[in-house]
Amino acid sequence: MPVETLKNLLRPMAHLIREFGVYSKLVRKPGRRKTVVMFPSDVRQMSAMLRGYNMADFLEQWGWRVAVVPMQLGLPARKRILRVFGPDLIYFQSSRHILNDPAHYPDQNLVYDIDDADFFDDKLTARIAQTCKIAKGVTAGSRFVAEWCGQHNDDVTIIWTGTPPSQMTRPPHGDRAPIITWAQSHPSGYPNEFRFVCGLMKDLRQRTDKPFSLRLYGWQDGDDMAPIEDLRAAGIEVELLPFMTYDAFIPSLTDAAIGLCPLDTESEFSNGKSFGKILGYLDAKVPVIASDMADHSLFFTDDFGVISDDRDLWLETILHLLNDPEARQRMADQAYAEFSAQLTDQAAAKKLDACFNRLIAKG
Repeated sequence: MPVETLKNLLRPMAHLIREFGVYSKLVRKPGRRKTVVMFPSDVRQMSAMLRGYNMADFLEQWGWRVAVVPMQLGLPARKRILRVFGPDLIYFQSSRHILNDPAHYPDQNLVYDIDDADFFDDKLTARIAQTCKIAKGVTAGSRFVAEWCGQHNDDVTIIWTGTPPSQMTRPPHGDRAPIITWAQSHPSGYPNEFRFVCGLMKDLRQRTDKPFSLRLYGWQDGDDMAPIEDLRAAGIEVELLPFMTYDAFIPSLTDAAIGLCPLDTESEFSNGKSFGKILGYLDAKVPVIASDMADHSLFFTDDFGVISDDRDLWLETILHLLNDPEARQRMADQAYAEFSAQLTDQAAAKKLDACFNRLIAKG
């Protein structure tokens, strides 16, 4: 039997297994409790993991009955799940899944979660606006996203995306190599930021004769090597790493000295960014230098981060930190303490729990 034919025969069975996996919640945790059915827009990765699956795990610990609907399930299965669970709330984790559309779920109390400026995507703008209008409440990943959603809903809660702190060894900065990293998922896909980083590194090379290297993540076969060859010709060592799973990405940062997060000030989407890869820097105790956009300035202070659009300040700070591992350590330690208090998945889940309880009480 051809492989494709076998896959087609097994696919409905796989969907049934996923659906019955959701129903098993009723068997394991029966009884009347507050119930929410979550519709993540992806498998258990990236924002679907951090703002969907991880939230469900904490809510269950705190007394909720939570059903997380796998993104592969179609509309009939989703409606069957809603009939069985009869939830107090349903939760859309973004509109990137075609079935995360309130038109399919009339008479449900909807909470809508959005952590990126997806409303600038012409294919999604109208549906996102309508979802905000219908929703009982909206949870937004940043103040910029919250302000846009606030045009369509007067109950918007900002919940920063959090991540679970990794159980790993974080080497002291005195033992770390002079590695500067820009942990973007695909550098070539962000040409303005890429040019900025390359130019910054070449200027840095002119300012110091001490060794340093630039590490880039998400490099793909077929990406233009000319900028990399230009950096190497300038005497800068460049390390190119492929895209990694989150579990592999975080430990890979623990030997880095400085983490960069430039954002294009002219890009609409950049305004709506959440903390993204900065979470990885914080978790791995990598000092952060970031653009003054998104909610960076609401979290960082001068004691444990550099948030600025001043290119000269970036350059001076990099030079200072490369030469002073003790300053890097102090900066990274305090940033990690604030991360542990404000930017873990548990911190985000506490805010979501409070939001859900308030919306249910509101009636």
